[in-house]
Amino acid sequence: MLGKTHFSVGMAAGLVACRPQSLSMLVAGTAIAGFGGIISDIDVGTSDAHNKVEHIIGLAGLSIFGVVVADALFHVGIYNRLMADSNIARIIVGVLAFLGICTFGMRQPHRSFMHSFVALLGLSFFTYVIFPDITPYFFVGFISHMVIDAFNGKREKIFWPLGKGFSLRMCKADGLVNKLLFHISNIAVFLLILTSRPVQTTAMHILRVIHR
Repeated sequence: MLGKTHFSVGMAAGLVACRPQSLSMLVAGTAIAGFGGIISDIDVGTSDAHNKVEHIIGLAGLSIFGVVVADALFHVGIYNRLMADSNIARIIVGVLAFLGICTFGMRQPHRSFMHSFVALLGLSFFTYVIFPDITPYFFVGFISHMVIDAFNGKREKIFWPLGKGFSLRMCKADGLVNKLLFHISNIAVFLLILTSRPVQTTAMHILRVIHR
């Protein structure tokens, strides 16, 4: 599937599976689930689609940037929650290790290491080292990428480095199914955010203030 579809499906999957109960987790979790949904495709730079890797990194960076901006402008509590569960040393070690795994993955063939359980567990572990609370969102987002790519024609080496890979060969990466997944997941993300507990709680608080 295409990058934007993985990003949207990752966000939707993260919201469905993790059900954020606070505004900080709604913002951070949604972004990180999208990040997890798209990070696997940094290995497209090793195929004939070199220009796509910049798009993948751009979307991934945008999700992180959005979290930082949201916390800085609206004070949703992401930084406080991060520092409550982690520290600077852990964050530095975790980020360096995470980037190291991604750098290795970028040098591997497309849909091999970065689409495997080895990468899933390694990246999820260092996500936990950085920020434990967002790990489930990243994990679910990453899994969503592996699942929907399995329907394409190109094999995924989910048990890397063993085997030839797995593919259901049911649809094209850029075909009708990709478009449907993109639009359906976008609608799902909107509805899940709108009906989430943090948004409903905030809306009720605003209504009480207005009616005072």
